[in-house]
Amino acid sequence: MKEEEKELEQTQEVPVYEIQKVKVNNSRLTAEYQERFREANYSNKVTKQSAQIVHDDLRYALSLLAPHVVSICEMPEADRINVTDPSDTDLNETLKDIVVTGYSKGGSAESAGVSIQAQKLLKSGKVLNITVPFVQYESEDGDGYEYSIELQQAISRCDYEVDAYLFEGKCGLRQESFDFDTPEESAIDATSQGDTVEITVKPKRRGRKKKEVEEPVAESSEPKAFDEFA
Repeated sequence: MKEEEKELEQTQEVPVYEIQKVKVNNSRLTAEYQERFREANYSNKVTKQSAQIVHDDLRYALSLLAPHVVSICEMPEADRINVTDPSDTDLNETLKDIVVTGYSKGGSAESAGVSIQAQKLLKSGKVLNITVPFVQYESEDGDGYEYSIELQQAISRCDYEVDAYLFEGKCGLRQESFDFDTPEESAIDATSQGDTVEITVKPKRRGRKKKEVEEPVAESSEPKAFDEFA
């Protein structure tokens, strides 16, 4: 009987998720992560590909890796931005042709680090795929990446938003317009940001009111010259 109770407790244990690899393609996210059960002392490696559109907070978190892309790769843009605290002008103007599409974490403890994947739109209109060399957050000889602390903080912010996307249902819905009124007792709060709309559903206080929401607009299958999340 005790063994059965122990097995029941193990099945009820809430796992700890550790994001390992992230890739955004066509505004959708694919992630690899470790699902760790500490009490049971085992873990699962999971790959999850979601059909939901990534939300704007995740897009912004990824954009904060762009300064590190140009800094680590010694691109000329690095001399014209503030890597430690990039401004809106840095991100939206100087680095407008740099799009971060993912990252891969590796190592552990003192050897932990990350490699970033990105794209650069060239003046010719062609797209340059960039794989940033693996960078450790800590260096034994003290001669590591100058902005390693800021890089680690930026990755942690991305992990937080990826976690919210995967496990908390935080996502964006592509939609042109809403067809309904939102009175004071509306059960839906809608906030539009760019080409996505984030929707929060609230419990209705009383009565029933009919709401009609347009289905997400299907994306065109016609290939683009430059997909910022290819």
